[in-house]
Amino acid sequence: MKDMALLSTPSLFPRETAPAARPGGFVACAGRHRYRPLRTGALGRRRTGFTLVEVALALGIIAMAFVPVLGLLPVGLDVSRKAIDATIASQIVQKLTNEAQQTDFSTLSTLSGITSYFDDQGIQLPDTTNVADAIYAAGFSVSTATSLPANVTTQRLATVTISILNTKASRSDKKTDPNESRDSHKYVLLIPDNGR
Repeated sequence: MKDMALLSTPSLFPRETAPAARPGGFVACAGRHRYRPLRTGALGRRRTGFTLVEVALALGIIAMAFVPVLGLLPVGLDVSRKAIDATIASQIVQKLTNEAQQTDFSTLSTLSGITSYFDDQGIQLPDTTNVADAIYAAGFSVSTATSLPANVTTQRLATVTISILNTKASRSDKKTDPNESRDSHKYVLLIPDNGR
């Protein structure tokens, strides 16, 4: 009986009160120095993750950031196409320049009016190839009388103009002759009469 009395008598120590909540969702237990997470939600599970509102807001911010980037895509493609055209045109001009420099000065004027056709890699197509398959057209224009400074004209220096036209690109005019089209790129070359 005496043992039962001890169990029923109030303890000398007061009962522990409910732990106080700390910032960040942690509670401190009396007499202990560590923290344990505050349990909330159904069945005592911790609630983690993002709400639907947070996910929708994040997707909205990402979508608004991508709209200007997608707007730059056509500009980037256009710049890339122009860079490819300039590279191929320089290869074609180099080939035609070598051809003009190796031509005898007395027969240089025969190059005028000749149009050569090239593929997308700058390789010259044979004359038997269908012109519709060509990507680039190149033509010569030769002037045997060249004007120099101080209004001096000489017959011993020829002005050769090489015109390159991308036949598949959008153009302001529909002319297919590279010497006549406003959209062709023109390169001027001076070739002297070296006595050959």
